[in-house]
Amino acid sequence: MSHSSYALITGASMGIGAALAKECARLNRNLILVSLPGEGLPEKSAALSKEFEIVADYFETDLCEERNIEALFQFVESKKIGIGLLINNAGIGSVGEFEHFSPQFYSRQVKLNSLAPVLLTLFFLPLLQAEHQAYILNVSSLGSFFNIPNKEVYCASKSFVYSFSNALRASLYDTNISVSVVCPGPVDTNERLLKAHRSMKGLAKMAVMSPEAVAQYTMLSVLRKRRVIVPGKLNRISLLLNRLVPHPLKRILILREMKRQASLAAGHGID
Repeated sequence: MSHSSYALITGASMGIGAALAKECARLNRNLILVSLPGEGLPEKSAALSKEFEIVADYFETDLCEERNIEALFQFVESKKIGIGLLINNAGIGSVGEFEHFSPQFYSRQVKLNSLAPVLLTLFFLPLLQAEHQAYILNVSSLGSFFNIPNKEVYCASKSFVYSFSNALRASLYDTNISVSVVCPGPVDTNERLLKAHRSMKGLAKMAVMSPEAVAQYTMLSVLRKRRVIVPGKLNRISLLLNRLVPHPLKRILILREMKRQASLAAGHGID
């Protein structure tokens, strides 16, 4: 897949975002990488550029602020480059009792997880429309299909992303833009999650994926223009079981798992 246009990836400094950046570079796609300042983005961009012989640029900013999203668009527009792939990946995760988080935290979580993908898509849609073929990938979560205690706002924000993506795909169906949404299950994206995943047993532990495996499966599916992408066979099975298991039993299983996780990890982390 050789393209002169760029892939713009938010939350590109670590986890799934960094793995998606590497996978896009491997597919010979030039890059605009976006993340918060101080996360090593200049060095990571230079390394990808050298390893894959592509152009990798970067923009450090906080996407919770609308003015920063507009500044990112102006930065890209000033370079007079095309955007053929927009990946809205940046997000804030959380595990813990609902009342233990501040209003400020929830405001940032909803802004980054839900509002930022909408505004980024709105700003960059004209550039995507200018391409012969373009793609939008929004990163949701397997949690968007479940009502999970201690992750209420996170899962709700990802449900928004899922709904927005499917509606946008329908709106753009007869255009040059294909819209996909990926819903990963458990992924080893940071130290907090690594610690929690190591304690898992049986099928739950087997469902944990590496960011690289998620990125490879996701990009293959994006290029095939799949609507909903769920990496991992066990995760796809869990969705099927979710439709079949009675709600009272699901509630018992979910509460048991969340109590176990809460004893291992509290606070919040970046997805």
